[in-house]
Amino acid sequence: MKKTLSNGLVLVLKNTGSNSKEISLTFKCGHVNEPKLGLAAVYEKIVQRNAENIASVCGGSMTSFAMSVKSSVTIAMKKLYDTCVNPAITPQALKIVISDIIKHTRDLAPLPKRQTKLAYKHTAFGKNDVYWDTEEYIAKVAQLTTDDVKAYITDNFVGSNIVIGYCGSKEDFGTFIEVAEKYFGSLEKGKRKSINLEYTGGFQKIQGNGNMQLAFFGWDLSYANSTAETNVLMSLLSGRLERSLGEAHIPAESEVKIAGYFGLRTLRISVSCLSIEDFNKCIDIVCRNVRRLQNSVASDRRMETSRQRAMAERLGVSNEAMMHSVKIAWSTLGRDVDYDTDAAISNIWEVSAHDVQMIAQDIFSQKMTCVLYTNDSSARSQEEIIQAMNPAYTTAPDKQGKEPGLSDYEKKQVELIDNLNAE
Repeated sequence: MKKTLSNGLVLVLKNTGSNSKEISLTFKCGHVNEPKLGLAAVYEKIVQRNAENIASVCGGSMTSFAMSVKSSVTIAMKKLYDTCVNPAITPQALKIVISDIIKHTRDLAPLPKRQTKLAYKHTAFGKNDVYWDTEEYIAKVAQLTTDDVKAYITDNFVGSNIVIGYCGSKEDFGTFIEVAEKYFGSLEKGKRKSINLEYTGGFQKIQGNGNMQLAFFGWDLSYANSTAETNVLMSLLSGRLERSLGEAHIPAESEVKIAGYFGLRTLRISVSCLSIEDFNKCIDIVCRNVRRLQNSVASDRRMETSRQRAMAERLGVSNEAMMHSVKIAWSTLGRDVDYDTDAAISNIWEVSAHDVQMIAQDIFSQKMTCVLYTNDSSARSQEEIIQAMNPAYTTAPDKQGKEPGLSDYEKKQVELIDNLNAE
């Protein structure tokens, strides 16, 4: 259920049929469209400092705060208003918050996975002109003032830029609407913040330090809702990668997930290992499995397993604590669509092997994002990876009838993947 107040503020209410209640406040601004670098993070820390029991999600183009309703909706709504709209902003508090952010940033800066994630999102959305530089970020954060934070609040807390979510009993809907009007109805209408950002894809290679080797591959999903077909595809691919790496006796980790950046969404595959020798083998395994999904349909047994796995994963996401009201708000403010978790789960059972093949061809035909973090100077190039993922990819034999592009190991991997898909 939705209700729009006279000042443009949107209320989204979901009846969970549960005694537990949760409210959230989401506004459209994050670290990609903040007026000054680091300001979104500083504001988030100030809110958390004033109310430790409020959970925060600071995204690229949106920021959310959520809290459990322990006593009454009225008390919780007042606390949300006081904490987010009228937080205590003093020079001393700001100094503490900035020091904490700088320390945290320096601690995280050397981590390979963090570097790769930052490179991935800026490569996937290459038209964004905000690129990550640790020292520049720290210098900008250190310059922020209390006036900057106050101006940030004034600019963003206007009705058209806010969604307030409620999850709980339907009996409290009337009280929630009445209290929301009382505390937030007096805000100016203003305008919703926009973000002119499109998925571009691209390639980036980071010179790694130490032994860690990482590869991230991604494709745009921001044009579509979270579909049952995509969920089953991800579960099928995740299982195949795990089996393929195991059969190849490669100590590596793989992950297939929907990664949200700047309020937009990508299907992201990641694989990591410690051995330089194994790195290209891992990339080859990813390429062959992506290609195979487009070229063939999975067996009935594989489909049944993948549907069950997708169902379990969606139920797990649906039952995450302190996130329901944030999800419904982000769907409304971010994509202007209602996100129906129950429908996504129930539709999984209707997904066929042909459906998965069609969605695979649709997704993997988009521009690819590829980021490699490695010490391997011979790591595959962007062109080689794109070619290897192409469903029409073949290796022409030489004059002796051999396939020079395939080593004995690679031939074995093709055979293993063929066998896995035939089961």
